[in-house]
Amino acid sequence: MLLLVNEDAELSPAEQRFAEWVQWSPAQPGVVLLNVDVPHRGRTRQIDALIWTRQRCIVVEVKGFRTRQDGTLIVPPNGPWLIDDGRVADIYGNGYDHNPIKQVRTNTLAMKNWATRVTHTSCFVYGLVLVMLLPGQDIPALDTQAHPEKTDIIVEDFDVFRYYLHRLENHKVVWTADRVDALITRLGLSHLYGNRRDVIAAALGEPGSRPGGDVWATRRPATY
Repeated sequence: MLLLVNEDAELSPAEQRFAEWVQWSPAQPGVVLLNVDVPHRGRTRQIDALIWTRQRCIVVEVKGFRTRQDGTLIVPPNGPWLIDDGRVADIYGNGYDHNPIKQVRTNTLAMKNWATRVTHTSCFVYGLVLVMLLPGQDIPALDTQAHPEKTDIIVEDFDVFRYYLHRLENHKVVWTADRVDALITRLGLSHLYGNRRDVIAAALGEPGSRPGGDVWATRRPATY
């Protein structure tokens, strides 16, 4: 995977951990752009990460706990996420008027609308909330009663994340290097890969492209 990190961004510990996951998957086709602002209604929306595979564009919210809480993580259809002992999960962006699902849905819609305008074609965008844990923290299960279609939640599990990216690999190709390069260029970040479309093609595994090998961000994130 090609990992691109906006050089103006400061990564949280949870985002640094996610960046390491991407770096552990050099053979996985895809492009990952960390910490990017996307136009939305005359302003911008900050998105933790965008992932492109040949089949999907995914908006990722990378969340971390502020304090250690153990137990099942409960995601009700309304209100804040909870721990099974009744406490509100001490996750950044989780409260009674706002929760990670609402945030990722807003950002997914912003990305969908903007990408559709830029490409002049309808763009479907998936949403993913990735919850990273503190050292030694034990969240043995996720209890999700209901959440929006095409929006998923993963509690820190590298193998599940790899499966999530692989599971649609036989579906129709939607995202080409030309489309991805065009969007990143409009975001003003194509310099992160030297303005070379062939780098994107190799990262996506397009037929005829040369393997990109180990391609890293413009600066490597600190170790978590």
